[in-house]
Formats: sequence, C-alpha cells, structure tokens
Amino acid sequence: MARATKKRAFFSLYCTEVFEKLGKRMENYKILLNTQNTNPKEFEIRKFCPRLKKHTIHKAKQISRSQNK
Repeated sequence: MARATKKRAFFSLYCTEVFEKLGKRMENYKILLNTQNTNPKEFEIRKFCPRLKKHTIHKAKQISRSQNK
C-alpha cells in the first residue's frame, strides 16, 4: 500500500493585469499543484479572465485547505 504524503497544495490563480490596474487580486481559479515538481512562485499560465473578457497571464497564490471548500 502506498504511503500518503502531502505533496500537493491548493493554489488560487489570479489575473496579473487586473492586479496591476486595480491593486487587488481577482482569484478566478483554484488548482492543486505538486510542490516538489513545480515552483509556485514561478508558475504562470494563460487563462481566461472573466472580468477583462480575454486570455491573460495568471499567477499562483497558496491558499489553505479550508478556503477550498
């Protein structure tokens, strides 16, 4: 039987363009990342921002497990 280790952590993705314009993080997506393979500080992905209605670069910010519910 495999050992249960906590390699994955919850992250929310926020739009960088909205953060630059308004100064607040609009968290659009919640994901699980493997922190051993991925550096969350450097993680960037192009996703659709519903506020700007276009695809923009989103960055990751770690959240606790209780906020994901």
